Amino acid sequence: MTTIDRRGQDEAAPPAWVAYRPGPWLALIAAPVLLVAPLVAGLATGDWARCGFVLLLGAVFGAAVRLASGSPRRPTATTELLFLALLLCCTGYLVLWPDGEAVLFPLLAVAASVAIRRRFAMGVVGAVSVSGALAVGFGSASLETAVLVGFAAFAGGAGNYLVQYYVALARELDRTRERLAVAAVADERLRFSRDLHDLIGHSLSVIAVKSEAARRLMPTRPDAAAEHVAEIEAIAREALGEVRAVVAGSRSVSLAEELVRARRALEDAGVETRVVPADRALPITIDAMLGWVVREGATNVLRHAAARRCTIALTVGGREVRAEIADDGAPDGTAGLASEAAGPDAAAGTGLDGLRERIESVGGTLTAEPMARGFRLRAVVPLPAEERT
Repeated sequence: MTTIDRRGQDEAAPPAWVAYRPGPWLALIAAPVLLVAPLVAGLATGDWARCGFVLLLGAVFGAAVRLASGSPRRPTATTELLFLALLLCCTGYLVLWPDGEAVLFPLLAVAASVAIRRRFAMGVVGAVSVSGALAVGFGSASLETAVLVGFAAFAGGAGNYLVQYYVALARELDRTRERLAVAAVADERLRFSRDLHDLIGHSLSVIAVKSEAARRLMPTRPDAAAEHVAEIEAIAREALGEVRAVVAGSRSVSLAEELVRARRALEDAGVETRVVPADRALPITIDAMLGWVVREGATNVLRHAAARRCTIALTVGGREVRAEIADDGAPDGTAGLASEAAGPDAAAGTGLDGLRERIESVGGTLTAEPMARGFRLRAVVPLPAEERT
């Protein structure tokens, strides 16, 4: 991975505070803030039972929040039972000391936002807030106090719930970003392997044909052999440039260039070649896609077919473009397939498999099949809607 890639990932990473799960921490901070008033009241009056009850409330609250913030971080039946226990404790406290209602309902709302499962949490927070407002209203007959307690309970519970929600969302976005980064790297590796295979495979096949021709001509026609050697050097240099372009990601394929190269390579190998080009210009993406088809088809003829004749034909229909490479090699109709399966191109992502993936990525189809005499490779690629007739 490059420095730019790492920098981009660092910039896309969520804030560091997300890793600390602020929702439960905020809930734990809220507990002593809310319970300090009844605890001080108990200490001031020497009511040790009240102090003990307040500490019990804090312990149950802390246990529920701590379990809910464990790994995996989600409320469970245990945390919900602890919330129920906290609710019962608060009810008992209010029966014994009714003046504590103003702080206990916000405490319950905050606990609900952490300890109750997400799809029910806000409903419980709302119910606790309404209950608190009603309890205070009936107890003190003060509308302002009732509204204040209800609002405080709802604000505390809903605020903590939203903090947890956005933290979970940030984590999910971070995981998605990581998955997309991995997928992008895999796609780039696949593109590189396909392009490298198609480029090097074709060039090496042509070099092999010309090397054999040069070897045969050397004793009787050294000048012709020297021409083949010069062409081998040119092909090797061209292949090196193409490999560099693949590494840089700037490699482009032209159908017209591939047709010329295929004809030249096949005829140099002694294969009589007939080329039928498309009768009109094609979109750039389809032109490049069919260029890969022609290159792979010609390479397979050179490698496997032992053919004497080959036809490369492109037909543009109303809704699709068809490319067909047919040869008269392999009289039993099996050499092409057998060689493709048994040779080094059998690995997924290279050879016909890689070409098929290219074609299918744009909604097309690729078929490779034996004929009565020879082998045929056919690719059908749909035209864009604006190009159809």
